[in-house]
Amino acid sequence: MMEMSKQSKPAIVIFDMNMTTGSPAGSCVLAEINGLVDYYQIVAVTGELHNDHPDQIQWLRVPLPRGPVLLRYLVFHALAPVVYAFWYLRGGRSDIIQATQGQFPLADITYAHFCHRAYLKNHWLDSTVSGPRRLARWLSHQFNAFFEARAFARCRMLVVPSLGLAKELAKEYPHVKNKIEVIPNPVALSQFTCPADFNRQVQRAKLGFSDNELVLSFMALGDFARKGLGLLIEALGKLEKNQHIEFKLLVIGGKPSEIDMFKHYAAHQSVANHLVFVGLQMEVAPYLWASDVFALPSSYEIFPLVILQAAASGLPVLVTHGLYGAEEMIVNGLNGWQVNRDVASITQWMKDLLNERENLPRMSILARESVFQYSNKAFSDRWQAVYQKLLMVGEN
Repeated sequence: MMEMSKQSKPAIVIFDMNMTTGSPAGSCVLAEINGLVDYYQIVAVTGELHNDHPDQIQWLRVPLPRGPVLLRYLVFHALAPVVYAFWYLRGGRSDIIQATQGQFPLADITYAHFCHRAYLKNHWLDSTVSGPRRLARWLSHQFNAFFEARAFARCRMLVVPSLGLAKELAKEYPHVKNKIEVIPNPVALSQFTCPADFNRQVQRAKLGFSDNELVLSFMALGDFARKGLGLLIEALGKLEKNQHIEFKLLVIGGKPSEIDMFKHYAAHQSVANHLVFVGLQMEVAPYLWASDVFALPSSYEIFPLVILQAAASGLPVLVTHGLYGAEEMIVNGLNGWQVNRDVASITQWMKDLLNERENLPRMSILARESVFQYSNKAFSDRWQAVYQKLLMVGEN
């Protein structure tokens, strides 16, 4: 593909509240634009941007409060169109407008990483979050469900990360069926490849792990209940004492209030000394390299980046049956496991794991090989095809 001059490049305007490596959807948008800056004029309408190409990516900054999340959504929906309008009236140009979820309902491409309406219908009642946090999350899902419906109806193309989410959206919003494109999430393979000079033994010792313990890692920005941390803690507590002393559970991510809640829950299950919470980390790879297995028994995901990152780090991955994206990637006994989402099933998996730990080196190799198809290059090429399709239609 030949590089084009800036004047001849098609202009792509992208709305996403948080285009940073710490945002699940925003990090995918970052991978997309970083791979396409040589072929398109990129304009990012966002509150936060990790801009690796400041000379090629124009940032239209939207001032946002630090929190709470619902307030950030409200402010972004109010201010982002204004910021864009001022830029456009001063001579800005857009050939294609893309937005994440419903963050700009008039976009040509909607990049969906969730189905809020389906989640409220099918999964919300199972959430164990309580008190003010539960109300705040319910309002956030309702707000996003309202705007996603309008974005899905208006867009020319609806891009999703997994076949499972594509099917769910087609069922929930039948009119979108013929405009869905599936582009699996990317993973930066080089970032998660364990270097030859990494001292795993030293890293494990820093975290309080011995050589013979099986370290299960769990990683999430938050919403630990939906993602299944409680199930892992309960299952650990159900093991015989001589079995659970062989496990450690490394928890990466989470805000202090949520961490405290699950520390208390672990104490209630008499396994507090088997958990290590390290909080949010800028560099998560060393923690994954110090682990043996990754576990995400979540109730709802569309294609969790964390399982790609874990597999790229060489960890076999445990997921629950029917988890979107994971069901396309994880093959039982080869690169991971798929189990029912209940304490009994996860407890039995832990028992089996103790008896089959000799298989982990082989599974580690297969886990890493399974994510080669999700490279950043493959991701950018798929997005290039989407843009070219829309631009060709626009010319006709």
